[in-house]
Amino acid sequence: MKEISTEELLELYNDTMKKCGTYLLNEENDTIAYNIFEEFDIGVHSYLHIDSLTRLFDAGLISRYKFDRSLSLRQSVLDLQNSGEWKMDTFRTSEKWKEIMHLSDSLNETN
Repeated sequence: MKEISTEELLELYNDTMKKCGTYLLNEENDTIAYNIFEEFDIGVHSYLHIDSLTRLFDAGLISRYKFDRSLSLRQSVLDLQNSGEWKMDTFRTSEKWKEIMHLSDSLNETN
């Protein structure tokens, strides 16, 4: 299997980050479900993995801040997935979800 380039990895990382944020609170449930439980979920496991983030950081494509915050976001998502709140019913009301959305927003706003 061909390894993706660091530029492609950055694009996939950025696409993952755009799938989550407080903007989703104004979206329909179908849009939220697709963005979060399909696209974002896959990206968190793949493109926010420490190996992927290390490649991006070592290439100078993300800052130390983004590296650290992305790892924190990934861990928060993994923790949420192991709780009873990784479901559509709690997306709009859970404090854990709100923390994840705000962290995603802050990462989307920085270079």
